[in-house]
Amino acid sequence: MLRRRFGALLTAALFALAAAPVQAEDYPSRPIKLLVHTAPGSLVDVLGRLIAQGLSERLGQTIVVDNRTGAMTQIAVEALVRSPPDGYTLMINTSEATMLPFLKKGYQYDPIKDFTPVALAVTSWTVFAINPKVPANTLAELVAYSKTHPGGVRYGSGGIGGVLHIAVEMLKLRSGGNFVHVPYRGGAQAATDAISGQIEMVSMGLASSRVAANGQLRILAQTGPRRHPMLSDVPTTTEAGLPDVQMETWFGLVGPPGMPGPITARLARELDVVLKDPALQDKLAKAGLAVDYKATTEFTAFMLGDTLKWQMLLPRMGISQIE
Repeated sequence: MLRRRFGALLTAALFALAAAPVQAEDYPSRPIKLLVHTAPGSLVDVLGRLIAQGLSERLGQTIVVDNRTGAMTQIAVEALVRSPPDGYTLMINTSEATMLPFLKKGYQYDPIKDFTPVALAVTSWTVFAINPKVPANTLAELVAYSKTHPGGVRYGSGGIGGVLHIAVEMLKLRSGGNFVHVPYRGGAQAATDAISGQIEMVSMGLASSRVAANGQLRILAQTGPRRHPMLSDVPTTTEAGLPDVQMETWFGLVGPPGMPGPITARLARELDVVLKDPALQDKLAKAGLAVDYKATTEFTAFMLGDTLKWQMLLPRMGISQIE
């Protein structure tokens, strides 16, 4: 049934893209707004500003970053959905788009119908780090320790339902380990408590993993498909013997539903050129991001697949829906 739904949704999305009226002859003729659902200085904001600068140079128009925070992305998404589908309002979309319908009660936006996917830009992934006093030097040893240690292994993340939380719950599901979530309002405090020994483990983004570089934490594994240059000496979960524990956070460019195909294609082509700039790639790598460009058709299929994956996995993880 899921495969049939996947095929039907993909066919519908591609048909809409192909059938859109041609309105790109003079595009863009005025400034473009790029919505970001996080605060200035956040990882999504940094990425948005880098992309805005690159696309602005390619398109010959100003691109203004507009931070619309709150309601677990819904404020930014609402602003996008209500905008005319003319290519002058875009948004940096993230993995949360395909998770939130199954995580947040009353979440009202569909991850496929309410967006026009333009292109996937970059991905990042999660690292699992522990207090050095925990007697584990590998991920397998940590799983074994969690099963015998009274009360299991307490781990911190930036909050319930976030990517960092879900990454360890996936580890728990796939390994049978005993990992107990301690939610924090932000990842920084979780890392601080792991360093001090208040909790044994912390789930962190690549960009935050620098705090472990001086030995304050021991990083056991990273959840991406390959080793990130920032952590070239840290094995992936696949190398650690748990290939089913992969957690990529993706960031892509989307527009309102019904955006014309020619405009979508133009934006996708220009973004591809922007992301091939070595100077930009260096900046992204230092922020813990890796270029993983996927053009419109592939990105559409990717989002559909991600949606179906979380629809199946999240209920199995036993994560209660957030009010």
